Amino acid sequence: MSRRATPSADELQRLLGALLCLRTGGGNRLPGFAEPILVLLGARPDAAVRMGELRERLGLGQSRVSRLCAALKRAGLVAIATAEEDRRASWVQLTPAGRELVEASVSALRAEVRSGS
Repeated sequence: MSRRATPSADELQRLLGALLCLRTGGGNRLPGFAEPILVLLGARPDAAVRMGELRERLGLGQSRVSRLCAALKRAGLVAIATAEEDRRASWVQLTPAGRELVEASVSALRAEVRSGS
């Protein structure tokens, strides 16, 4: 697995905007709050976070975060695994398709910044 530069806060904010554009045309391809989850995962070197941290960062309940992550899993963007050290906890990690989506969005944003758009 190659190391990539961690996106800056400005890049992450633009990434969130780019991911929100997936909702255009009335076709909600991602559930609400999916974008912040993808942004958070994309900012991590290992692209993984505990589900409990997602709940804390998003200010959402356990069942809501679980449903969001399940929808992202069905979309093929994340994998969910039980934590080995605490079987009650779960990890959420970008899949190759999820990583590709985030990295393509960050690359597009960097290209946009370089071109001065």
